[in-house]
Amino acid sequence: MQPLNLHPKRESPNQESKGLKASSHYFGIKTYKKTKINADSTLFTHAVPPLATQLCKPKHFAPSSRIQRFCAVRSPNPYREFKAYQKLKNYVILGIGANCGECLVTFWKLVFRLKTKNAIISFSSIFKNPAFGYTAQADFYNAILWVETKLGYVEFWSLCAYLERIFGRNRKRPFKNAPRSLDIDIIGFKNKTLRLEHLQIPHISWSFRESVKIPLLERKI
Repeated sequence: MQPLNLHPKRESPNQESKGLKASSHYFGIKTYKKTKINADSTLFTHAVPPLATQLCKPKHFAPSSRIQRFCAVRSPNPYREFKAYQKLKNYVILGIGANCGECLVTFWKLVFRLKTKNAIISFSSIFKNPAFGYTAQADFYNAILWVETKLGYVEFWSLCAYLERIFGRNRKRPFKNAPRSLDIDIIGFKNKTLRLEHLQIPHISWSFRESVKIPLLERKI
């Protein structure tokens, strides 16, 4: 019997338009269904559900019909976007992004590192979109992770900062909106509201960013 080849030569979505050599890494050759959002943006949907879980089913991400109150004076609550608010509010919402190196490989490696001490509830489709702010750089890949954790917000924030460093992120950016090997934003943490110097939860800008809203709200299916 021939051994299973885990490294076939196949074009990786995060390299398809850049003329780079195709990834030979297992996580860089996964199959995705590509959906064009507009002329500049593409949604990569996992052809095979990446993380089958009994903790949260697709119905839990059904959209809420309620209009959020007090949005003029505080950040919208990302958990309130879903009917299963009472269940989902116990989880952490992470926004991840990258535009350096093999981004899809980085995302999957991040997932497996997070799984060592946490439970991954959901991994959204991956949204490829132009960078904002400083636009003279490669397109970004963004996704949403729903995570169940026993850590407090300080420990979890420290874990995210540590993981960013592991994947080559320099906390002292050369300039605002510079290219990143990995960016991890805590969009929501167990429905808490925090306003600290180094940490604001819910993330203050999540509702204004397509790179967050599209992968977050596409889970409403």
